[in-house]
Amino acid sequence: MIGPRHAPPGSYVDDPAEKLDRPANEQPSAYAIAGHGITRIKEWATRGKAKQRALRHDLVTLSLCPGMLPCKHPSAAWCAREHGVSRQWASRLQQEFAREFGDHIQFRGQRFLNQAHASQ
Repeated sequence: MIGPRHAPPGSYVDDPAEKLDRPANEQPSAYAIAGHGITRIKEWATRGKAKQRALRHDLVTLSLCPGMLPCKHPSAAWCAREHGVSRQWASRLQQEFAREFGDHIQFRGQRFLNQAHASQ
């Protein structure tokens, strides 16, 4: 970064290069971990063709907080009907999401996080 205009050399106190190397024992913050997880979920939802993206977003919502979908009994079949695809395709996408993120996310109705694979 550029220091103050008339400051003597080496007097700049907010050097970003000092923050690049964190100590090995310092753990990342919970916000950084959550931000990374949300980024990975959004990347999953935006894969594929543009027509699939809305379906993928609805399947993510179905998996994480189904109460936000505008129906009484949300399911992959409901998402498939809304987006004009087969129930098998929507179910397959939901299973793919659960396989990719199931070890790191506690889905609704799941009593305990799957710790068997989370430590790997």
